[in-house]
Amino acid sequence: MALTATDDHVLRARRTAAGARALAGLTAMGVIIFHPHLLAHPRLGFAGFVVITASALVQHRAPGLNWIKFEESFAGVAAILIIGVSNQRVTVLSMLWLTCIASGVLARGGRVHWVGRTVVLGALMLPILETGHLSADHAGLCVAAIGLLLVCGRLTRELNHLLTQARYDADHDDLTGLLSRAAFRACLDELSRNSNPDGVRSLLLFDLNNFGEINKTRGHAAGDALLASVAERINRAASTSKTIARLGGDEFALITESDDPTALAHEIVAELELGIESCGISACVGIAQSPRDGRDAEALLRAGDVALRVAKRSGLGSQISSYVGESLSGDGGRNAQYALARLVEGNGITTVVQPIVDLRDGGIHAYEALARFDGGATRSPLHWFSLAEEFHQREELERACLKAALELFDERPAGVRLSVNLSGPVLLDPLTLSMLEQPSDLNGLIIEITEQALVQNDERLQAATVQLQQRGACLAIDDMGAGYSGLRQITAVNPTYLKLDRSLVSDIHEDPQRAALISALVGYADHVGSLLVAEGIESQDELTALIQLGVPLAQGFYLAYPGAPWPQMRVHDPAMENAVEQPLERSTAPDRSAPLQAA
Repeated sequence: MALTATDDHVLRARRTAAGARALAGLTAMGVIIFHPHLLAHPRLGFAGFVVITASALVQHRAPGLNWIKFEESFAGVAAILIIGVSNQRVTVLSMLWLTCIASGVLARGGRVHWVGRTVVLGALMLPILETGHLSADHAGLCVAAIGLLLVCGRLTRELNHLLTQARYDADHDDLTGLLSRAAFRACLDELSRNSNPDGVRSLLLFDLNNFGEINKTRGHAAGDALLASVAERINRAASTSKTIARLGGDEFALITESDDPTALAHEIVAELELGIESCGISACVGIAQSPRDGRDAEALLRAGDVALRVAKRSGLGSQISSYVGESLSGDGGRNAQYALARLVEGNGITTVVQPIVDLRDGGIHAYEALARFDGGATRSPLHWFSLAEEFHQREELERACLKAALELFDERPAGVRLSVNLSGPVLLDPLTLSMLEQPSDLNGLIIEITEQALVQNDERLQAATVQLQQRGACLAIDDMGAGYSGLRQITAVNPTYLKLDRSLVSDIHEDPQRAALISALVGYADHVGSLLVAEGIESQDELTALIQLGVPLAQGFYLAYPGAPWPQMRVHDPAMENAVEQPLERSTAPDRSAPLQAA
């Protein structure tokens, strides 16, 4: 199968062959000028090579033109002028003509139209008809011409087949048969350029949560089989869209013109859950729409990536999120990059705080500082931090939020701590450490870092946190139980607080196994002198269960919403009143969160 004229490789090959044909034609014209005796009618022969050279130059200039029905005819007309009126002598001019014929066949991908072939063969027959006999030289020329047509055609068809297969392999994922990342991006680019400005086209990005556990526990063969099954289910559920790709690993993408991409995403996720739920994994989807979120492939993929990050961090299980921020293709002050730059500079950041309640006496133990963003299409922190990651400005945005939070440090109520969130890389950055040198005394500051940071920078993180603790700061390990590190790494940084991941707290009253785990962690925290904090409490049942398990500190919407400094508890639960009347027995281990002096 010959490749189409739109293929870049074919266009380059046609230019090369056309250049060779033009060079042969110019050489032949030079030979005729200096050796006209080689042809019986040198002027006609010269005109024949002019035709060949002119057609070659046109094809070199515009290789995408369809020459299949015309170029062979030009070569045949040239043959009539060059050899059709000759005396059957085979000279260097005959060889140059054969070179032109061969390069023309190669440029056309081995396809020779019957009209052009008939004209060429007719030109070879003219000398025989004129003279009434066939010389040995001319017979050799006829055999060479026919052989070149056959051999060059067969050779080029084989090369085209190999090139087509190579291009298919490059454009498709060998495991699933879907488009590759590069091919999908090229397709998205082409669709973006050719799309109707008033039409809507959506990009859906899929990612499997905890897929790595399949490879670890069941082997890569099981992981590959699951990915192939996922690809088949996406293809089946998205029957109206054939632009589907595996971007790499466990990431998939598709382009759809559906009027309701969110509904389509729900349908695909429902189909996927039939095959992946039993494996303990789930699917998240990020949606971007053109031209609202972006008008080119790069902008749409970035918007989809941001939405996908938001979905993965929005909660447990399968989540679907649409990009809701400023366009990533806008101009001037109307695009997402400009809005992000303003936030990085500290403009538009507001700090709210949420109480961390002491379940032993019902009082407020600390406030966690949380960033809120103004002046954009969305106030969602998940959106802005995800966008900052996409543009490699996460650390700058975190420092801007830290700066805003530290402005409340000296204003907090007496005896209450202020907790700030920092990722491992930001905490280790010299710029961040210099910001934390501004308060002369860090007594009353809690620095929360994720458990994942311990895996990434164990030794360096330990050294940095020791210095901060020596200046009075407390360290909290956030998202404990998310499965990143072991207890050895946690104890290495000597944290004051261990904050349980929401996945451990959700519906704890209905899960005896998780309840037993939290009970053991309470004992472990008491033993090492740390305090356990339960995050994300959203019901009375969860709160009651955690009090019964002996968890000392808690935080969540059921207790208090985040608000302007300094909100109080929003409910007075009977379980809380019980906790005040009969306080939980405090640990005999040193309590590094003892009440502070008045700030």
